[in-house]
Amino acid sequence: MTWRIVHVNQSEKMHLKLDNLVVKKHGEEFVIPLSDISMIVAEGGDTIVTLRLLSALSKYNIALIVCDNEHLPTGIFHSQNGHFRAYKKLQNQIGWTQDQKDKMWQIVTYFKINNQQDVLSMFEKNIEAIQLLADYKDHVELGDRTNREGHAAKVYFNELFGKQFTRVTQQETDVINAGLNYGYAIMRAQMARIVSGYGLNGLLGIFHKNEYNQFNLVDDLMEPFRQIVDVWVYQNLRNQEYLKYEYRLQLTNLLNAKIKYGKEVCTVTGAMDKYVKGFIKCIDEKETSKFFCPIVSSIEVE
Repeated sequence: MTWRIVHVNQSEKMHLKLDNLVVKKHGEEFVIPLSDISMIVAEGGDTIVTLRLLSALSKYNIALIVCDNEHLPTGIFHSQNGHFRAYKKLQNQIGWTQDQKDKMWQIVTYFKINNQQDVLSMFEKNIEAIQLLADYKDHVELGDRTNREGHAAKVYFNELFGKQFTRVTQQETDVINAGLNYGYAIMRAQMARIVSGYGLNGLLGIFHKNEYNQFNLVDDLMEPFRQIVDVWVYQNLRNQEYLKYEYRLQLTNLLNAKIKYGKEVCTVTGAMDKYVKGFIKCIDEKETSKFFCPIVSSIEVE
């Protein structure tokens, strides 16, 4: 499995040479085999990216994340759908019934709230809030018709970051939101390349249905992985003023952190891969034995 995440800052050019990524910066060239790379995060400068490199990134299913002048991810380039049975996979996905999708969203929502409860327990937060999340988790209906996810999120963020905290997704008004948005964008990009690699179409979600969103299914599936970012932000950014370069690197490197998935310990990227395979088994064959919630409290950041 590809594992390397390349963070490129203030480079002059990125191009392809013999199936290698070549980054030119300050008169030096850095060469990395494409076969090692899962993701490239590029920020700052007037970097030139060649079409030959973009074509090769698509071939190798490598995600390219582009950041704006504020160093925040604004775009994802990834392969369209390189699966050798892409049409068959699409037909199968279109055939998912509403009952199937509702059941899967119920499970994913349970996983998400379970991890939120786990995070609050990690940091010894108010027992009443933890018990409330436990109650929400145990009463998630098919399709989450009573919006337990929304109610749990309000309780969770207020307890984790304080009642004065407001979750903002579009404009970063504080370092906490900036860190969350940056980390979520990295997780989303990695999930997008894995989903695409297994022949799934990101447009067709099980819950999210935004007609302008190319990543509805990705946004569905990444919900139980968001709390990995929450833990890091809580531990590292509460007393900071802005999202420094070193923090952006560490948020990106969360994909290489070790986490427990089922009975195994693997990287976060590895857990995502197993999770998507488990999801496919679960929705297509009602086989739940490989579909687990990643255990956030087990995270080990190198």
